[in-house]
Amino acid sequence: MNAFGLAPLILVFPVIGLLLNGFFGRRFVDADRKTGEKLSGGFASVMALSSFAIAVLMFFSLRSHEFHAEVINLFNWIVVPSAKLQIPWAIQVDTLSVTMMMVVTGVGSLIHIYAIGYMHGDPNFSRFFTYLNLFLFFMLILVTGNNFLMLFVGWEGVGLCSYLLIGFWFDRVDKNGLPMNANAGRKAFVANRVGDLAMILAMILMFWTFGTLEFNTVFQSAVELFEEGHMVHFGLFSATLPAVLTAVTALFLMGAAGKSAQIPLYIWLPDAMAGPTPVSALIHAATMVTSGIYLIVRSNVLFEIVRASGELLFGIVSSADLVAYTGAATALVAGLIAFTQFDIKKVLAYSTVSQLGFMIAAAGMGAYVAAMFHLITHAFFKGLLFLGSGSVIHGMEHGHHHLAHGDDHHDDDFDPQDMRTMGGLRHKMNSTFIVYTIGALALSGIFPLAGFWSKDEILAHGGEHNFAVYLMLTIAAFCTAFYMGRQLQMVFFGKPRHAAAEHAEESSPLMVIPLWILAGLSVVGGFLLNLPFLTESLAEANHNHPTGIFLALEGWLEHSIQAFHLSEEGIVHLPHTPIVFSPMVAGLSTVLAVGALLLAFKLVYRDRPQTADERDPLEKIPFVWKFFAALPFETLFMKGFIPLFNKASHWLGHTLDGTIWHDFVHERVIRDNFVGFASFSADVLDTNGVDGLVNGSAKAVKRLANLIRRSQTGYARNYALSVFLGAVALVVYFVYMAN
Repeated sequence: MNAFGLAPLILVFPVIGLLLNGFFGRRFVDADRKTGEKLSGGFASVMALSSFAIAVLMFFSLRSHEFHAEVINLFNWIVVPSAKLQIPWAIQVDTLSVTMMMVVTGVGSLIHIYAIGYMHGDPNFSRFFTYLNLFLFFMLILVTGNNFLMLFVGWEGVGLCSYLLIGFWFDRVDKNGLPMNANAGRKAFVANRVGDLAMILAMILMFWTFGTLEFNTVFQSAVELFEEGHMVHFGLFSATLPAVLTAVTALFLMGAAGKSAQIPLYIWLPDAMAGPTPVSALIHAATMVTSGIYLIVRSNVLFEIVRASGELLFGIVSSADLVAYTGAATALVAGLIAFTQFDIKKVLAYSTVSQLGFMIAAAGMGAYVAAMFHLITHAFFKGLLFLGSGSVIHGMEHGHHHLAHGDDHHDDDFDPQDMRTMGGLRHKMNSTFIVYTIGALALSGIFPLAGFWSKDEILAHGGEHNFAVYLMLTIAAFCTAFYMGRQLQMVFFGKPRHAAAEHAEESSPLMVIPLWILAGLSVVGGFLLNLPFLTESLAEANHNHPTGIFLALEGWLEHSIQAFHLSEEGIVHLPHTPIVFSPMVAGLSTVLAVGALLLAFKLVYRDRPQTADERDPLEKIPFVWKFFAALPFETLFMKGFIPLFNKASHWLGHTLDGTIWHDFVHERVIRDNFVGFASFSADVLDTNGVDGLVNGSAKAVKRLANLIRRSQTGYARNYALSVFLGAVALVVYFVYMAN
């Protein structure tokens, strides 16, 4: 089966969806809301499903094509002959890109369908689906491009869509009258620009070094130049190739920190929860935030060359190890911060930051398959949890709406996302409770759910190669189970702590069905990715590796992760992930996960809090709550960096720019001197100089003319006398000259 020629359709379908909704969607909805919403949301969902169908076709085409990567050139995009630059707009179909295609379009399609029910009645219903299809288009550009510049187009595009979707309800304000959604969108946009700058610098370095930005050419050239010991010349100075690649990979880490919300740039993701819940699930759980992981995994050759060379960043740590430590630290810090959150979506937001840290740490340690494994399973259970939280919020809003029609307990300041107002929802929203529990247990790493397999693979790699990272990730895994146990207890167990929770109702089937599908994937996802159907056969696809339960995904991805082949050739030494089941790692992580869940359920949060105003049980434990609330990069950022930044920006804006640069330099130095010189030029140089010279010349000519005019008397005798005197003068002159 060869369907590679259909690959461009994976980009075409979302474009069709966004154009139809962009130009005609609002007309359909305004004409007949019930039919118009079905048409608008349904068409956008069909386009997403069509892209998923193309991704599946690419999967089977690769299998029948012996997993050989195909590049489909669409047109020459940028051609600069003088610089020998030629960048095509081309789609690369390999096992890594197809994996991302299936995750993006598969989970994205379910979220599209869910959003039809969730956004029902929204005045900008069609605009929302226009943005969703636009996001899908840019995300697919990011994962299908065959060069870094095309990847960067998708990278910037999803950043734009993130801004549009986070700020979708831009007119909403908080209690202080500030535009919280619009500010959250701007915060995400600005934070991502930091990472984008790093990406641009990395691409400039790569083009200077290799003369191209195409993946395969860059990686092949990097290997050849590394073996030759090539020096890269930058005008007056030179650097070794590993030194240049260290800078490139460090810049990639900064770019990934922006998109994948790592320390110190993760601060935008929790605020991004201001957007509609389908946005949180699509962009901030399953797709956009995984861009950084995809970038690092795609650039595995560059990271492994740096690791093999022993080159250190500032003489301290290699860029690959810096990636691992950054991810592990982020996983731990974000996991601890989640303890103090009461917003149901913010708990999941910090959980996402933490789980992205697991993936980044895995990629930094060289466990690229483990990173992708957790990326896939995380898309299942975190997408489920975000959509499940949306169902809970929807139910709470329904209960509050019920109170607004005649109940005296109606509260205008009610927050449907505050877990302190929930409780007892398992009796009101049974389906949501079941699927949410499955997602929470999968995230906690409980056997045999998907998160157990992927998280333990990362921990097994850390235990084998980097104990410090393993220790931080193990503690983070314990934290994950604890805050999910806390959330389950506060949301679904105990008694309702607000009248809205008493009147909450289950969401519509249109919202619940996608939850059940994702719940099913969260249960069997770990097994699906371990089945041998991904490869020709266990023996053929993995003849160089021992048999183990993580065989299939590695056999699939090794065709795209070139570091595997370079390691076999002895060019680099890839820290291989153990692909056999590790009872010690699995047993310890399971005991910790179960222990953390029981600690939250049976000890700390058992039947607590009982009212919406009651303090969180952790607040009653001396120093614990203050420690969690004062964690670095959260309280320190808000109470340390932000005030300093505000003071610095105030001084820069008012003193340096206003008083010094504008008032003194512009007005006193530049303006006053210019005005003084202009006045001198106008009043002195022009009036007395230019005008004086011109007017003086005219007066002199006039006086001379008046003098000459007197010789014109009109009498013939005077003219004859003048001729006679002239003749005498000539005779005298010639006589004088002759002597």
